Amino acid sequence: MSSLVLCSYKQPVEGSKFRWGVLRSQRDTKKEPLSYETVHGSYRADDPEFERTRKIDTLQTRDGFRCFYRERQNWRLAIPFVGSLVKRFF
Repeated sequence: MSSLVLCSYKQPVEGSKFRWGVLRSQRDTKKEPLSYETVHGSYRADDPEFERTRKIDTLQTRDGFRCFYRERQNWRLAIPFVGSLVKRFF
């Protein structure tokens, strides 16, 4: 059974946005060694709070599958078993 997930996700440039979808997977990836350029490069130069994480949630949304870092979620609400009913409408 799948869960319906509602969350506020902080985008680096655009600020927080409301996201929702059916939880497909949660994984704890390990990406080591990260290069110095990856961690301190120009891609995230305007976002001093950015940190690399290993915790990723994959949600099925109306736009397809999306991955979200756990640390960038301000609040999160997971409703068990409702995702199985909702995912057929995507």
